[in-house]
Amino acid sequence: VIILLVSIVSASDISWKTFDIKTGPAIGGWNNVSATTASWSLSIVKPITQYIGVGVFAEVGTTNSNCEDCVSYKFDELFEGVLVNLNYPIWGGFSVVSNFMFLVNFQDGTYEGESSYMKRESVDDDGNRVVDYQYEYDEGNYYRESFMFRSNLGFAWRTKSNFFGLEFYPTDIAVTEYDACLTFSLNAVLRVF
Repeated sequence: VIILLVSIVSASDISWKTFDIKTGPAIGGWNNVSATTASWSLSIVKPITQYIGVGVFAEVGTTNSNCEDCVSYKFDELFEGVLVNLNYPIWGGFSVVSNFMFLVNFQDGTYEGESSYMKRESVDDDGNRVVDYQYEYDEGNYYRESFMFRSNLGFAWRTKSNFFGLEFYPTDIAVTEYDACLTFSLNAVLRVF
């Protein structure tokens, strides 16, 4: 595999020392826990050709649901893993970009709020039968780790020399065994060598 990658890089006029550093903010939301997340990512991508690259990815964030009538979650997150980067030039310095990421997701924090309720019938002051709900509240530590598949699609702009650029991802979907997350992100790109 290494010999194949070296031969592809040699044939594509990209130095074996060349790599891209990508970093930037993201905002998104988890579906099942109804929580909003704000995060910052860093990835290092080794371009193999002008169309494909491979790299490592890490993102840290904080998530808060602020839910008043359900369980409220507050936790910090860490995503880390590997990615395959696809780049399709369309015009000038603009291109369509996509990433396929295979990550591990760590969530650590707390939860609190309504966990269950019991339905019972009672009588009001006038003798009428009414339905009454007795709620139980719970709180505690929240920790989860799971495998995550994440994929995004967006647009990129690069300078003529490819040493600086921006990437915007309006579609970024992550799926774990417990939940799904939709994210919007923006990255600044710096090419080294």
